[in-house]
Amino acid sequence: MKRANHLAEWLFRFASSQRNIDRVAMWLGGTVSLVAAAPAIVILVMLIIR
Repeated sequence: MKRANHLAEWLFRFASSQRNIDRVAMWLGGTVSLVAAAPAIVILVMLIIR
């Protein structure tokens, strides 16, 4: 199978390692948690002040 370019080849090698996939999942999960926690805290503070 011929790959389109070097990026596709690199992504294929990167995705072949379960450790790399786990690391990406942890980073994305942590980022989503932080992004979701910020508005939740703001809303909570607004409700307490009100």
